[in-house]
Amino acid sequence: METEEISKKGRRLRWCLGKGFASHKKADVGYLLGQNEQFLKKAYGKALMPCILSILSGNINILADGILVGQRLGTDALAAINFSLPVYLVLCIAGSFIVSGTAICASEAIGNNKSHQAQKLYQMAIFWCVVISLAFMAAGLLFIKPLTGLLCADGKVAPFVREYIGVTLVGALPKILVYVPFWFLRLDGRNGKVTVMMVVMGAGNVLLDVLFLYVLRWGVFGAGLASVLATMVACFLGIWWLCDKKSSFSFGIGFSCKEIPLIHILQAGSPSAMNNLFQTLRVVVVNGLLLQFGGSKVVAAFTAVNCICAFAESVTVGVPQAASAMLGIYNGEHDNGSIRLLLLREIKSGLIYCVVFSVIVVAGADSIAAVYGLDYPLRFALLCLGMGMFLGLPNSILSGYYNVSGRIAWANGIIFLRVFLMTYLSLLLLLAVGGNPWWFLLLSEVFTMLAWFAAAGIYHYFHPEYSRFLLMDDSLERTGRVINFSVKGDVEEICNASSKITVFCEDNGMSSKQVMRISLAIEEIMTLITSENGEKEVEFDIRVYSLQGVIGIRFRYSGKEYNPLSYKEKKELDDVYMGLRMIEDLVEETLYQRTFGVNTLQIFL
Repeated sequence: METEEISKKGRRLRWCLGKGFASHKKADVGYLLGQNEQFLKKAYGKALMPCILSILSGNINILADGILVGQRLGTDALAAINFSLPVYLVLCIAGSFIVSGTAICASEAIGNNKSHQAQKLYQMAIFWCVVISLAFMAAGLLFIKPLTGLLCADGKVAPFVREYIGVTLVGALPKILVYVPFWFLRLDGRNGKVTVMMVVMGAGNVLLDVLFLYVLRWGVFGAGLASVLATMVACFLGIWWLCDKKSSFSFGIGFSCKEIPLIHILQAGSPSAMNNLFQTLRVVVVNGLLLQFGGSKVVAAFTAVNCICAFAESVTVGVPQAASAMLGIYNGEHDNGSIRLLLLREIKSGLIYCVVFSVIVVAGADSIAAVYGLDYPLRFALLCLGMGMFLGLPNSILSGYYNVSGRIAWANGIIFLRVFLMTYLSLLLLLAVGGNPWWFLLLSEVFTMLAWFAAAGIYHYFHPEYSRFLLMDDSLERTGRVINFSVKGDVEEICNASSKITVFCEDNGMSSKQVMRISLAIEEIMTLITSENGEKEVEFDIRVYSLQGVIGIRFRYSGKEYNPLSYKEKKELDDVYMGLRMIEDLVEETLYQRTFGVNTLQIFL
């Protein structure tokens, strides 16, 4: 936009601001605007579908891989892959444990305006993924014979198991390292890249299975190699994208991040690892109980139901995972208002997917049974699974929220209850009273929700300073030292936003002269942002707070990557935007960063 046009817009804003200053009162102007979820909804929406598709593609990959191996190599080879599953799960647990912990801590560091710590955590994740994968590979290959005997006692199947886990262990590095781009690309707001990466891994595995099994006839070795090579390509793409010019992270290897204790990183990563661990134990326990109840026919039915459960996780796990980066940053900013809106958005979005998923699986119950060659009816089991999703979703959302907010014991507690303990107890109860065992798919979620509700109530009773359900510290909100509101990028709303911020500054002890300078600067910052984006509508989420004598103003806005405080490089604007120069002696620090694909500008006065 030309300087003359910007000047005209600036004059209109100053006229509007002057009119507001002539008559504004706290009741009139200060609180006219409120925070809505429009900005947050768009930012979260960009992350949601790629995350769901990423998890879905991984599960489709496992399903297709099993079908191809079973059809081409027979039941012994398929059994060998199933016996080898614990080795793959250990690698998954290690990767998710290391990377999820560092990524969650990195998002919190970004929210605390410490991007340098996020860089160190990213490099730390790479280092430990390499070290742990090499350690697993060396130990596994050194003790592969006893490991094979531990996994499989069948002399006919054991050679296949040894062959498959040998290839898997050789490929330990990409299988663990792939978690780095999976988490950090999402933290960087590049969710589409994560989807591409996961689709490449899934589709590549299937195509390589066809090549190695049907064309080259490499047997179980080929099946293992297909999985390793597909993961390697996906990992390479992800790391490549993290190294390009658009990335917020600098590639490197670091041993530690001194500013963040190792125990804090391990705690943050523990829920992801615990979920994988308890999922494994859950299958073992349920298989044992159902075998006693109805024999191998019911266990076979649970195998099919459990596979559909894995698909259901694309919703119950994908919905909170899509919000994890944003929640971590909001938590670092102590932005309780945005956290509440985001959690509500997760519930709204997730419930829609729960309805769609439940209708599809219940309607297709007979087809699912036929695919697995079952003569056991699955409709009631899948109906219980569908109903359980509606409580499993908030349980999973709560666990994800507690994880990023630092309440690790609460996060792990919910995971332990819903994935393992309540599953075991509800199924045991149903079998004891002669009820239909498939009710456990719903009752485990119900009992988990009731246990959380009671525990949160008791905790709040003894710690009333924290909110009832989310256990937030709302002291800033209760004392009126923080306001959150949303603004569209037009002249009138920018005027109102500027007036609202100046009222807040006055209420927190700033002089009239200082307030006037700040108001001019605020309107000019927002005008520069809207001008830079041209005809594209820009939306702002603004947070203003007063803490320990410092007033902070955070602008989070959509549109292209742009820092309005780089105006000093544009000499032609110096005579127009006097407000930005007028507050230079009031500003203690400014910070601009691009987080989860949107712009964030912080000003500390």
